[in-house]
Amino acid sequence: MPNPDIIIVGAGSAGCLLANCLASDGDQQILVIEPESDLAPQIDRVRPSRWLNLIGSREDWDLATDPIDTLAGRSLGWPRGRGPGGSGRINAMIWFPPTDSDFENIAESIGVQSSDARDAFDELESIVQPERAKWQSNAARQFQLAAKNYGDPDSYRRANRRGRRWTPAELLKHGSIEVVRATVDRVLFQGDRAAGVRTADGEELRAAKQVFLCAGAIATPMILMRSGIGPREVLCDCKIDLRHDDPAVGANLQDHLIMPVIFGVNPEHAFPFTFSDEEDQLWTKDGDGPIVSNIAEAGGLFDDGHIQIHVTPTHYLLYPNPKAPPALTIGVNVTQPQSRGQLTITSADPHAPPSIHPNYLDHPHDLEKTIDGVRLARQIASSDHYGNLITGEILPGTKRQSDEAIAKSVQRFSQTLYHPMGTAAGIKTGADNLHVVDASALQRITMGNPNAAVMTLAKLVGAGRAT
Repeated sequence: MPNPDIIIVGAGSAGCLLANCLASDGDQQILVIEPESDLAPQIDRVRPSRWLNLIGSREDWDLATDPIDTLAGRSLGWPRGRGPGGSGRINAMIWFPPTDSDFENIAESIGVQSSDARDAFDELESIVQPERAKWQSNAARQFQLAAKNYGDPDSYRRANRRGRRWTPAELLKHGSIEVVRATVDRVLFQGDRAAGVRTADGEELRAAKQVFLCAGAIATPMILMRSGIGPREVLCDCKIDLRHDDPAVGANLQDHLIMPVIFGVNPEHAFPFTFSDEEDQLWTKDGDGPIVSNIAEAGGLFDDGHIQIHVTPTHYLLYPNPKAPPALTIGVNVTQPQSRGQLTITSADPHAPPSIHPNYLDHPHDLEKTIDGVRLARQIASSDHYGNLITGEILPGTKRQSDEAIAKSVQRFSQTLYHPMGTAAGIKTGADNLHVVDASALQRITMGNPNAAVMTLAKLVGAGRAT
């Protein structure tokens, strides 16, 4: 495709859907650019229960944060999907419908009405067709009974088809869409318009009409910075010519931090590390049985929406290591953290990893509400519904009852929930045909798992509803 009308950088959830929408609406040639990647084993890519094996695989960018003072100096791994489908290739597939505040957030980010966002989501559901798994672990089933007095527990719907992972890459199967496997270095400009992009290999690809950055909350601000749009001092340090000084690029970084509250269970309730021939046949024929488990099977919003819960039938920190003891986890996270971080490029080299400063728990509110979440998880686990299942608390452990003791455990053991957002919200690109359409464009982090909200954003833009 020598002269596409539109270039889309990034084939994640937003980029794939945007390309499909634009290709389906008129006679436009669309070029989607996504970096090269190697395939992980087929057994890991399509079986929901194997998604944890994809973390750190050849389909993961395998990023890491800088050491975080508020997390006892730890550096956290930040998995990001690599290849068509983006993080939809390696995530837990949870389909969490946007809340009322999420619809307002989406609408504000691109200048539409929240009712428009709701309509776009309704249309989106007919495309993704999320489903509930036929099989649930005992840990998830009992949670939905035990937590009824505290919120609205449910099993999470998933981006699956008959118990198999579905990825947004399926949306690229259109005659007007061509996918090029390359790493984008920077956007090219001609006057006050985006003319195309330059790849890391030096190839220049031109767009007749528009350029969309859909590379995600990490890569999109990095591309902008390498294009001369970002904080002056960062670009100066990297010896990049300044096109537009915008401190908002890479700032406003938000993420959900999950604290796993882990309980031992009776061995007969342990989630398997390997599956029997019978279980394999059940999944192959009917999309049923434990292989359909996405591990984070159930949860919901609690404490008036301040806390989200993810329940797994496993030891959250150790599974799928075969040495992990029989366990279940009630993971808690603050839905609207007040802490804000930032990321910056460290070099003009498009292959250099970023410097990521999430600043988790920097705001006192976030630690206070996480401690509340730990206490809530303990209350739920103490229900009679878990009486024949749970054998005792592993983490934080029954000795840690004070706020101070729980706080230390949170700082030592909490993990990213893989939801970075906000790093290009409200920016000015200086070109009216250069647009950001991904999680980086949202002003505030979503209340729950963000994939549905991000795809709603892309659906609105693809339908021409954004201003």
